[in-house]
Amino acid sequence: MDQYYLPVRDIHSYLRWLILGLAVITVVKYLLGWIGKRKFTSVDNRLSLFFITSLDIQLLLGLVLYFFLSPITQSAIQFGGYQLEDPNVRFYAIEHPVIMVLAIVFAHVGRVVVKRTDSDRLKYKRGTILFAISLILMLSRMQW
Repeated sequence: MDQYYLPVRDIHSYLRWLILGLAVITVVKYLLGWIGKRKFTSVDNRLSLFFITSLDIQLLLGLVLYFFLSPITQSAIQFGGYQLEDPNVRFYAIEHPVIMVLAIVFAHVGRVVVKRTDSDRLKYKRGTILFAISLILMLSRMQW
């Protein structure tokens, strides 16, 4: 499994930039739609779909890293809580995965709320708020 760690980690790392770009574009597009009282279009719908899909792929890669490939998280799982005193271990074993899952939850809730809302203005407003929360959470625990 060691030979898979670096390629999967690198894909996970590079994909974050695509996701970050999609998140910013989605939040800005929805904000402009909300402020400009625009009509909600299929482009807006597809944009949030691409954002959610990229997050789901990233989550899958992250879970593979967390449970199977990462030596940091494997060590934390194997040896327990005393290793969490190390900020690097704590970041990868607890902070990063928990906050990123929350970010994905907010993005999914945003997509569902937008799909179930009739008013274009409310679609943009609710989407802006929920996708922005997702983006802020991601930025707070993204490895820079």
